[in-house]
Amino acid sequence: MNIIEIKKQHIKKTAEVLTRSFKDDPIFHYIFRSPEKYGQVAPWLFATWVRWTVMFGKGWMIDDGSALVLMRAPGKAQMSFGSMIRAGMLLTPWKLGASAFRRFYFEVVAMLDKKHAQIMGDEPHWYGWMIAVDPGKQHKGLGLQLMNHCFRLADAMNLPIYLETSVERNVVLYNHREFQTKDSCTIAGCFNLYFMVREARLLRARPQEIPLLNHFNN
Repeated sequence: MNIIEIKKQHIKKTAEVLTRSFKDDPIFHYIFRSPEKYGQVAPWLFATWVRWTVMFGKGWMIDDGSALVLMRAPGKAQMSFGSMIRAGMLLTPWKLGASAFRRFYFEVVAMLDKKHAQIMGDEPHWYGWMIAVDPGKQHKGLGLQLMNHCFRLADAMNLPIYLETSVERNVVLYNHREFQTKDSCTIAGCFNLYFMVREARLLRARPQEIPLLNHFNN
């Protein structure tokens, strides 16, 4: 299977994969509170996130659509208000409803932004926003294949990768992939968040990666 860059035409399919993959994630259980609400709103929410990535970040997928990774690029780890509007996120408060939006934005996102700023500061880095493998294909090594793709790019640029997870078993997985847990916290006594960094490792870029490196260095 090949890895391809996520484009506009892939938004709907990748949003569907994210919806299926994150239905049991503690963050989204906390935000939506019911499977019905999640099923109604999550596909739209994830589609705006993929659209933002296509426009302002970098995303890759397995060519059959079975797995994907969304990355925020160096210098664009923080979403500007203008970029969120252009990605279609302006309707988020209305789509989620007042209570879910409060939990989403003023509790979860506020904590993610706070810890991200504390840990990374002004250091250039890649932000590992989301990685998903379609249920039923989780034992085929697709997630690892995408992770290694991101590692090669980050190493060629000599930059660290930052990420968060709310799933404890993922902490062990990421530890085995050279991530270190820098901090953790509990949200409303309901679930834990873990903040992790894979430090920079300088490697020579492959020829096919040079255009992409130049794109982000300009």
